[in-house]
Amino acid sequence: MTKKTLAIMAAGMGSRFGSLKQLHPVYSTYAIMDYSIYDAIQVGYNHIVFIVSDETFETFKIRYSCVFPENITVDFVIQNKELKDSRSRIKPWGTGHALLALKKIVTSNFTLINADDFYGRKAFKLMFGALFNDENTNHYLIGYALKNTLSENGSVSRGICKTDSKNYLTAIDEQTAIIKNDVGDITVQNNKKSNILNPETLVSMNFWGFKASVFNVADALFLKFLNAISDFEKDEFYITYIINYLIENKQNNIQVLATDDAWFGITYLADEPLARKQIQTFVDANMYPKKLW
Repeated sequence: MTKKTLAIMAAGMGSRFGSLKQLHPVYSTYAIMDYSIYDAIQVGYNHIVFIVSDETFETFKIRYSCVFPENITVDFVIQNKELKDSRSRIKPWGTGHALLALKKIVTSNFTLINADDFYGRKAFKLMFGALFNDENTNHYLIGYALKNTLSENGSVSRGICKTDSKNYLTAIDEQTAIIKNDVGDITVQNNKKSNILNPETLVSMNFWGFKASVFNVADALFLKFLNAISDFEKDEFYITYIINYLIENKQNNIQVLATDDAWFGITYLADEPLARKQIQTFVDANMYPKKLW
């Protein structure tokens, strides 16, 4: 059986949330991540990989080893904080390093997502159809309309996608302090000036589709990152470093796949009630069963 892999970045410790938010229940005993896995299985994914930390490995293994249908393969990989030269630090090395943790067990195309984000089934179907097409030569990114990714609890940071006429990514413009103002405009603060953003602007929410060739690029860039690191405990190796390199060196096209699904996630404890309400609405509408597995 050909593996159709969904990898989930779940190694963070949830310091801002106050607990292990990846497993925080939003409906019954289920976390947001469970609904992403359910959606992925519905559209054809058959291999689930959890990227976890040393501290959470056993917790994830106990919870997820035997819950899915028999045709679903499950793996757990540890995002090590210790380097080959034995240097170590307290927190993981970032999303780009999480990607690298997959190298030993993923040998073909794969999808990579955040554990604590709800992406919607349409997005998984869109990615699956593109990434596992026999003629695939691209990497992929699901793009969400900015208006569908805002928080009721304050400002957000988003990676604004810049694309060419064929929807290939030309840059990701990281913007902070994006918020909807009192009159309904979506604004961002730049140099103490407030600019209005188009609500339909596509943004990245870390929903990626990669070919296995990305590992070689990531390996080289991580070594370069370590050689240039300024704050050993805090600097992070982001996926965007890999993406920017691919764009600048024209190694592979990265196609942006636009979805009209609404994203939501949990960053702070204050986000939890809205996430719970959203999932309850979906269950009431029979979009998800009360018992997933």
